[in-house]
Parts: sequence; structure tokens; C-alpha cells
Amino acid sequence: MFLDLHRHLEGSHSPAALAKVARDFDLRAPLFFDEVTQAFRSEAELAAALTMAGPSDDASVFYRCIVLARQAYVSVAAIRALSVAAFQEAAADTDGFELRISLFSMTRTLLENLGLRWREVPPRAFAEQYARPVLLAVLSARDEVAAATKKPMVVRLGLSRTWESGPHYDALGDVVVEHAGQLVGLDVLGIVPPPDTEPMPEGLVRLLARLRPHLPDLTIHAGEFAGHGSIDRVLELEPRGIGHGVHALESPQTLARLVRDGVTLEVCPTSNRLLIPSALAKLKAAHAGLEPLPALQRCHVHCVLGSDDPTPMGTRFSAELSVAEALGADLRTLEADMRRRWLEMTGTAL
Repeated sequence: MFLDLHRHLEGSHSPAALAKVARDFDLRAPLFFDEVTQAFRSEAELAAALTMAGPSDDASVFYRCIVLARQAYVSVAAIRALSVAAFQEAAADTDGFELRISLFSMTRTLLENLGLRWREVPPRAFAEQYARPVLLAVLSARDEVAAATKKPMVVRLGLSRTWESGPHYDALGDVVVEHAGQLVGLDVLGIVPPPDTEPMPEGLVRLLARLRPHLPDLTIHAGEFAGHGSIDRVLELEPRGIGHGVHALESPQTLARLVRDGVTLEVCPTSNRLLIPSALAKLKAAHAGLEPLPALQRCHVHCVLGSDDPTPMGTRFSAELSVAEALGADLRTLEADMRRRWLEMTGTAL
């Protein structure tokens, strides 16, 4: 049994799903509709716009794909339709999975698409009138697909280190506490420009401390766009998983701590090839040409596999498994670590 344990909802809106939602909800933005021909864009046209053309050390190339897809967040109903499709497609491609939702960015984008200035929406209204319905829409989509497919699937709440507004995040936290029983844990994510590409703002750390009694399982994106010091810093917060974490290979001490503390790295091979090609080349050169996944396994670090953002990266979890095998990863160990991590997250063995 192989589980996709690092996958983001906002990066899982397939061209097929977006094309259908565009027609169903009459989305006339240029991305979805050609005014000249008066026709909705085809799946192939959307794929060309929403998929990275190749590797780039400029993360904005990737992020632009995410921003474009968010143009479909025109209503809670549209978000739910996209969520149902994302869960269905993940279920068809995996034995089970965890899907991460960036509730703040989804809500902010919904408000913007409705023509509202999100900063002018009071934090309590932001959370209660807009964020809660979005969260409930995603959770109901999961429940619908889980009932239909009988496959294990969980939702993790993502909190961004971009930290646009502390009061809005704090109000969001109150809503999250009420629905904590339907979530599997917390994640820290977010693309931030240099010099500190993986910061941990004080307000975010305080919010994590407030939420963790309700959602103790924490994962943090680290060691992706920054070096091993980023991992060392976040390990002080005692996460159970590190998103990517490939720069741990720079430091024997960091690797040893990951092994000692039993922290799992969520490795996404295609994502690393596309988003950090220069850094990846350096890591491979320092480890006899090995890519991070097999190199980390040889260091006895627990690793799981993720598709990350399938649409902009033009991948599927089944493709990531093939890549992992071609790289020389130990698939038996990978499966055991996936099962171990699922049990740790959910308390349920597979």
C-alpha cells in the first residue's frame, strides 16, 4: 500500500476539473473563456497555462500556476466542486492520501474574486462568514469521496509563514479549533523571497502553540528553499514531519537528529527537480550522484513520498512511485515508513 503523504489541494485542480467548473459556473475570466471565439478553453489549453514548462530556481514561476487556478474560486459551491474532483482524482491515483488545505489563502482569494478587499473584512467576519464555509465545503467533499471510494483520506490544515495578518489568522484559529476533530494536523508552508526563505514569524509560532493541543501532529516545510539550518530551527518545535527537508543531506548532525527523533521527511522528487534544480544538482554531487530520496534512506531517515502539487508539476503520485523506483529507492522501506507515518498521524493501522 502506497500513500501520497504530501499533496496540496490548491495544486491539485486538474485542467479537466477546471474546465468543467468553468462551464458549470460560467467563468468568463480569460484563463477559462476566449472572448474572440466565445468558447470555453479546452482541457489542453488550460494544461498549457497551468503547468510549468521546465525547471526553474525562480519559485514565482510555480506560484503563478497556483494563482491562475485560484481564479476559479468564485464561490463556495465552486470550491466544493473543485475539491470533490481533487479528492476523486487523488483516490483514483493512490491507495490513500493526505490533502493539505491553505484555508487562509483560499478564503482571501474567494473574497478578492468577489470584488472585496479582504483586509477590510473584520477578522471575525473573515473567519465566520467566509473561511468556515470554505472549510466545511472541503470537509464535505472529502466525506463524499471517502464514502464512495472507501479509500483512506485525511485533511491537514496549512498555515502560511507569509503571515499577512495576525488578527485574521487568529480568528481563523478559533474556527479551526471547532473543527479540529475532522482534521489530522497542522502544516506550515509558504513561499517567501530571500534573504530568509523559510521564516517562522513570532505570531505564527504563537498560533501553532495555541492550536497544537487540539491538533498535535505538526508538519513544517523546511530545508527546501533554504539549507539545513532551516530544519535545525524548526526541529525545536518538535514537528513529526518535515515537508521536503532535502537539505538535511548537508549536515550529518541534522541527519542524526532526524533519525534520533524519528521525524519523517516528505520527499517529492519531481517537485525538487522543478523548483530547486541548482540546489538539487549540488546535493547530488555531494552524495555520489544520488538523488535525495535514496540518499536519505541510506542515512536511515524515515521518508515518505509526495506528489506535492500535481497540476503545475505535471505529475501524478503513480508517476512519483515510478521515479522513486528508478532512483533506486527502497520501496519496501518506503511503504513501511508510509504505514508508520499514517499510524502516527491517525492512530489507525492500515
